[in-house]
Parts: sequence; C-alpha cells; structure tokens
Amino acid sequence: MSEPQSLMIRLNDVIRGARGLPTWREKIRLGVIALATLIVIAWLNPIRKSSPRDVQLANGWVTNCSGPQFSKFSEGTDIGPGPARPVFRVTDQLVLSVPKGSRPSAGRIEHEPSTCHSVSDLPSVPYLYFVIQGNWSGSYDPKDVPLIGGKRKFQPDTVTVRVERDPAGTSTSDEERKVHQVGLKAWNKLPDKQEIGGLTCGRPGASTHPGNKGGLLCWSHPTSSEPDTLAIRTFAYADTPFVRLDADYRSKRFGGIHLYWGVCTLDIAHSRDIDQAIGKSLTEWNLVSESATLPGQ
Repeated sequence: MSEPQSLMIRLNDVIRGARGLPTWREKIRLGVIALATLIVIAWLNPIRKSSPRDVQLANGWVTNCSGPQFSKFSEGTDIGPGPARPVFRVTDQLVLSVPKGSRPSAGRIEHEPSTCHSVSDLPSVPYLYFVIQGNWSGSYDPKDVPLIGGKRKFQPDTVTVRVERDPAGTSTSDEERKVHQVGLKAWNKLPDKQEIGGLTCGRPGASTHPGNKGGLLCWSHPTSSEPDTLAIRTFAYADTPFVRLDADYRSKRFGGIHLYWGVCTLDIAHSRDIDQAIGKSLTEWNLVSESATLPGQ
C-alpha cells in the first residue's frame, strides 16, 4: 500500500469519527484535519500530466517577487526568495516566505501577480498549511509506530500547521473576555484535572475517534507575556504509546490569526514547546518587520 493510500485510510477514519460528535467546534476541527490530510495526499501523489509550475499554482505559490521588502532571504540583494521560498500573504502583518521543504500549500491561484515589488501586490490567501519537524519524542522505539501496508501510520514529531486570518479579530476586549469566561467555566467542570507541562488538563466525555482509548482537553492560562489561550485535545491509542495532539486557538499576533496544528508525539508535556516552535517559524519566515506585528499597532 502506498503512503497516499495509507493517508486515505486516516482520512476515512477522520470522517467516520465525525459522526456523533457533540459540538460543531469538534466537527470543524475534524474537518480541518481532513483537509490537511487531503493536502498532504496531493503532495505525495504526483499529479499526472501536470508541470511543476502547475503544481505550484495549485498550492498558491507566488515566486516572482523582488525588491527591498523581499530581500530578507536573498542574502542582501533585491532579487527575492524565488521558488525556494514561495511567499504567502495571510494578513497585512503576516507575509510568510516559507521554505519549500516545509510543503506550504494555500488556496489555488490561476496565475502569479504580473508584478510583485511590495507585499501589497500579493493576493491574500484564505489559509496556509505547512509542516515543521521536531525531536520532542527523543530516541523512540521504531516498533512503537504502527504500520499500515508496510508504511508508517504517522511520522513522529512532524507537525501539520494551518494558519488563517481570524475573522473574529475585530471583536472587542469585553466580547473576547466573555467568550473566554464561558469556555473557562466549561473547562473547569471537567473531571480529573491535572497540570501537565504548564497546561491545565481535564478528561472530556468519550471520544468517537476510531481506536481512541481516551484523551484529555488541555488549556493554558493567559499571561502578560503569553496572552493567547492555547487549547489542545489529546488522543491516546491502544496500538502505540504515541499521543495525537490537536490544537485550535486564536491569537492577536500578526493582526489576528487562527491557528490549528496536529502532531503525534510521546509526551503531552511538550505541547507548549511545539507551539513555541511554530511561533518561532512564523516569526522567522515573516517578511513584515516585528514592530508592525505587535498587538494594537
């Protein structure tokens, strides 16, 4: 069985798992996972009779930008990053030049802008997917990664990330505070609460995730240095010690964004480390100056 076929099995599992979910939020989360799986399948399964440029356009790549605003990854020249680092405009404060090895993918574009000499020339993308690789599981036993048709069911510590503009970014502080209080009240009712890696975790109701033997709902507490509330759902399985982490939260950084990410790793306690690695990538790849990304500016 090929890797795309094994990913299709994962996608079918996700679709079956969506049946009977108690809330629209969980259905949307599983829908995002399903879309991410389809995008990875598209990357792994070659598109017949399509040129490399057709594939780039299908994933929203803009590679013809040049000028001072695109010189960050051009060794001081104004040539621009080119196809090695396609450019995506998520918000006016988050314009990412993503290494092609991170498999960036956004909505399809029919053609690149005729000229691209400033970030304002870039089309806004509805979303952007990419992957990053970490080593949070350390030295693990390869036998702990289940196989499907001789292929790994998942790649440990490979994080699939989706970032998009947050349409709720215009909410007032009072509205956001009320939403947070409602969520916190629900979370505080969860049984078996415990602190794990700087997160408060509780045990939600039974999951319909296929093969799931239990999991946790975890969240962070905003501080002045980390104002975002990180929310993570975990899934443990009977055939592996690895745990699936699915994060879903909003951030005021970069003009207001909505972040989703998923990964299989050995230790839930590294959840914040994984999230910080994603934030570091966004900051390093961003072509907009850091001062322009601060909240309220």
